[in-house]
Amino acid sequence: MSTLQITVLSFLLLIILVAMGVHLGVSLLSCSIVGMILAVGNYDVAVNMVISTAYNSLKDYIFGVTPLFILMGLLANLSGASGSLYDSCHLLFRRLKGSLGYATVVANAIFAAVTGVSIASAAVFTKIAVPQMRKHGYEKKFSVGSVAGSSILGMLIPPSVLMILYGTASGTSIGHLFVAGVIPGIITTVVFMFTIWLTIKVKPDTVPNMDEAVQTMGRKERMSIILKPWPMILLILVSLGGIWLGYFTPTEAGGVAAFGALLLVIANKKFTPKGFLEVLRNAGVSTGSVMFLLITAQMYSRALAVSGAINLVEDFILSLHMPPMLVVIMFMIIFLVLGCVLDSTSIVLLCMPIMCPIIANYGYDLVWFGIISIIAIQIGIISPPFGMSVFTVKSALGDIGSTDGDDISVIDIFKGSMPYIAGMVVVLVICIAFPKVVLLAL
Repeated sequence: MSTLQITVLSFLLLIILVAMGVHLGVSLLSCSIVGMILAVGNYDVAVNMVISTAYNSLKDYIFGVTPLFILMGLLANLSGASGSLYDSCHLLFRRLKGSLGYATVVANAIFAAVTGVSIASAAVFTKIAVPQMRKHGYEKKFSVGSVAGSSILGMLIPPSVLMILYGTASGTSIGHLFVAGVIPGIITTVVFMFTIWLTIKVKPDTVPNMDEAVQTMGRKERMSIILKPWPMILLILVSLGGIWLGYFTPTEAGGVAAFGALLLVIANKKFTPKGFLEVLRNAGVSTGSVMFLLITAQMYSRALAVSGAINLVEDFILSLHMPPMLVVIMFMIIFLVLGCVLDSTSIVLLCMPIMCPIIANYGYDLVWFGIISIIAIQIGIISPPFGMSVFTVKSALGDIGSTDGDDISVIDIFKGSMPYIAGMVVVLVICIAFPKVVLLAL
């Protein structure tokens, strides 16, 4: 078979399997084997190549970063950090109208540096923030929109599972991706806060006046609540700052962060043998899932390379004689469209093995391309019709155990998220137009 036929057949098979609901890792594995057999024409050789790829995929020391940061996030959640962060941020913004909205965005940004997963942020803060905002009279679309919209920060601010997946698929330094994600993450947080301010200016009735109970709270009590989450923030600064300054590798930073989070659990008197074993079990399950995807993604990349599919697509793009920046914009549009129907992980693992060699051939920095790609892909998780964060928020509303979510529809959440989509588009344009914004910290 020709390279074109193999490429089309394997890609169609992959799309069909994913559309049928087959696990992404299983789909990638199946297509890798089929593509490899068709490319080399020998079953035994193809299987041996797949096996060697699987063996070599995760033997690098850097992949220890995955279980360690996952463990850190789970331990931090066990310590009660999410609730403390939200209460602290609420008090810090108490003098602003819409303080709970600002608190949701900032707490999500800080929590993102712990979890690395947008869906986790959406689930946690739906249960913490939405009941509080509804109780104080915040408009329902504003309440759920601020949670769903700011959950995007979970994959943008390091440590991010999506950055680890991208680094693996593209061969880019995960440590450099972590450092490069900090400034765009801060810019996105500021843009989201401006979005809230603008929303309140345009529609003042969206939020109530300042919370009287918070305003009358004693100074000593306020300071106690404000300072409670700072050990966790210090732990984040130490781990990420250590990577930036070169004191830690990403894997060592993950070890420091996980150990520090365990100390916080003990210090907050939340440690129980049962709870700790549950955290370890969840960390193992999550790590296994991510690692399986990493292995099958490497297999898929190898199959594409062996079949000549990557060179075929690259030659086709180059034959169009498009300006390089137009190719980048075209890829971003593809991400925006795919983000509406696929999850972030699938998009990264499907697209990056083909796109990254093309981007590298044009001379662009793959760290920069990774960050702008993650921004574009993350817009999709709050975009209709299948925005995953939106449906996560809706699902979490049903778990609250009250009437808070009864009158809130999926349409309400999508509508509430629209201003944040606009904000993310602004951030994406800034990062594309000014690459230094992304690469400044490197």
